Amino acid sequence: MNNQAKRQPFVLAAIALTALIGVGLIAFLAGTLLAGPPTATATPHAPTNTPLPPPVITIQGIKSQAKLSAVEYNTVAEIYNENVPAGWLDGLLGTKERLLMLVYGDVRAGFDLDKLDEDSLWTDGTSVRLVLPAPEILSTSLDLDRTHIVYYENNIILDDNNPNLQGEALAQAKEAIERAALEAGILNQANEFGRVYYEGFLYSLGFTDVEVVVDAQIFKE
Repeated sequence: MNNQAKRQPFVLAAIALTALIGVGLIAFLAGTLLAGPPTATATPHAPTNTPLPPPVITIQGIKSQAKLSAVEYNTVAEIYNENVPAGWLDGLLGTKERLLMLVYGDVRAGFDLDKLDEDSLWTDGTSVRLVLPAPEILSTSLDLDRTHIVYYENNIILDDNNPNLQGEALAQAKEAIERAALEAGILNQANEFGRVYYEGFLYSLGFTDVEVVVDAQIFKE
C-alpha cells in the first residue's frame, strides 16, 4: 500500500507531461495548416547598365593633333663657301675668301592634314578607319645660337670681299640639313610614329576596332 502511494505522484506527472506534449503538437500542426503555403520573397534585380553612346571623331578632331603627331630631327651640317675674285692678280695668285660653318638645325616631319577629306575618315559604332596622307617635311629651322664659323680665310689682294659670304652659306644650310634628315630616315620615322600615335588617340576616345593606314606606304626620300 505504501509503495503504491509513493509511485502515484510519478505516474500522474508522466501523464501530465504527455498531455502537454500532445497539446503542443496539435497546436503546431493547426498553425501550419491555417498559415497556408509559404509566401515567396521577391529578389531584387541587379541594376541594368545603360549603354554608352558610340565615340565620335571628326576630321577637325584629327587635324587638332597635327603637332603632337609630328617628329623632329636635330642635325648639324658643315657648310663651305668661297669667294673667288675675278681680278687678274688675285686670279694669278689663286687668292680667295672662304669660310667653313657648322650649322645646326631642326627638321620637322609629319602629315599635311589639310589634305584630309571626308573620305579619309570612316566610323561605324566603335569601329574607325583613318587614311593619312604620305608623310613629308613640314618645316626646317636653323639654330643660329649654336651655328658658328669654324674657319675663315681671306687673302684677296685687289678685289673686294663678298659681304654676303656668310648669308650664302646659311642659304645652303637649309637644303643640307633637310638632306641629312632624309638620309637618316625621318620620313619613315614620321610614318611609323604618326600611325601609332593616331591608333592610340582613337583608342583613347573609346573605339575598339581601329585601323590607321598611310595613303602612300612607299615613298621617295
